[in-house]
Amino acid sequence: MTTEQVLWEGVYYTDTEVAGLLGISLGRLRNKLCAGNPLPPRIQPPGCRNRLWPCKAVHEWLEQFTVTVVDPLSYNPTPRRRGRSTKQKSHVRRS
Repeated sequence: MTTEQVLWEGVYYTDTEVAGLLGISLGRLRNKLCAGNPLPPRIQPPGCRNRLWPCKAVHEWLEQFTVTVVDPLSYNPTPRRRGRSTKQKSHVRRS
C-alpha cells in the first residue's frame, strides 16, 4: 500500500458502516433515504452506484443529537400516580 492509499483510507463510510453506526439495518437505511428522512450528508459519485458518507460529516451530524444528563437535584423522586384519582382525592381538590 502506498502512503496516498493510507491517507485516503477511512475518509468515507459505506452504507453498511453508516447503518451500523446508526444501529439500524441496511434495508432500514435505504428506506430512510427513499422517504427523505434526515440523515448525514452523503456523496453520490457520478457513474457510480455506491453512496459514500464522509466520516467527518457523519460524526458532526451525530454530535448535534447529543443528550445532556438531567440535573439530579431537580429530579422529583416521587412520581405521579397513574390512572384515575380516587373519589376522596377528587373531593379534596374541589374544596
